[in-house]
Amino acid sequence: MSYVPDEVNLFLESPVSLAKLELAVIELPQIKPFYSSIGVRHSRKALIVKWYTTEGVIGYGECSCRPDPFYSHEFVNGAIEVIQSYVYPQIKRANSYRQVLDLLSKIRGWNFTKAAVEMAMNDAIRRSTGKGILEHWNRKHLERVPVGISMGLFSDGATMDESISSAIHEGYQRLKFKISPTYDHPFVFRNIESCDHPNTSFDANGSFKESDFEELKKFASLGKIIEQPFAPGSYYLKEEYEFANSPLHICLDEEVETLGQLIEHKDQFAELNVKPGRVGGLLNTIEIIEFCMKYSIPVWIGGMFETGIGRAQNLQIASFLTEAKAHDQSPSNRYFTRDVLKQPVEMQDGFIDGSYFYKPEIDEIAFKELTVKLLSLES
Repeated sequence: MSYVPDEVNLFLESPVSLAKLELAVIELPQIKPFYSSIGVRHSRKALIVKWYTTEGVIGYGECSCRPDPFYSHEFVNGAIEVIQSYVYPQIKRANSYRQVLDLLSKIRGWNFTKAAVEMAMNDAIRRSTGKGILEHWNRKHLERVPVGISMGLFSDGATMDESISSAIHEGYQRLKFKISPTYDHPFVFRNIESCDHPNTSFDANGSFKESDFEELKKFASLGKIIEQPFAPGSYYLKEEYEFANSPLHICLDEEVETLGQLIEHKDQFAELNVKPGRVGGLLNTIEIIEFCMKYSIPVWIGGMFETGIGRAQNLQIASFLTEAKAHDQSPSNRYFTRDVLKQPVEMQDGFIDGSYFYKPEIDEIAFKELTVKLLSLES
């Protein structure tokens, strides 16, 4: 059964043209390191796909995977190879949006990579005609999107306390704390228990194993939603944990890459974090959200520390989730000393205004100066 709305399905017949693809790896310096159970990040190295139409219009799409395979099997250099050797040869003569997606579907996995190509294609159509796939999604959307903040692992209580106070002062609509089995310092629980914010949660990035149940119990006892406590494919550990302990309130993330996986776990979690790159692009994101709406599953849009290009795209999608309390889409200046949009994404009182993400303009000078690798694909 398809959950694609009729207006969106009709849009898939839209004609496309492709003169060439450009693959640019850009590196954005961060204001400070970010720590999670996956590791430490000092900069954002991102692959940007540039889709050139035969009329000279350029569309941009961001591949949100990490430069390493520690979040998923995808990584930047691998994505470049997949596009160069398998994607571009397939799609270079495609005539419609649907045909491009059908050809991309022949490649198993590599969702972040395929999503970047679709987003670049859609952006080119949007810049050419004024309407892309989201403009054909006939749902009410918000003019101001509520955003939350993902707070990394802290090395001391004073820094954690200062960061919490700052986030609350700035108006973030949710505080999400990264956790791991080894992150059980007394100051962590002290700060979390004293945190004066109505919407807080945890994110484990799949770091807990069966041998870590005692550590997990310490966090679960606080009664908050825990995002992805177990590694993808290990969701059976939820039942094993709950057999001897109290129920877990879980938000799924890495566990769901397809609609089929969502259907499989439909009644086994509290809410869903959808990352458009992780689920393979815009069409798949729309279908998953439509499914969630049909079955009253709370859903919000997550992030992968995207540049302004990917962040603006995510915010466009987030604007359709009118019931979501917050999305992981913090403003550019929260993380980067410099971004690639002429008007970097800004936040006011915990909300980002639509003027910042509906018509993003690329700062070509910054883009060029931040590019560390460039590859052109054309016949």
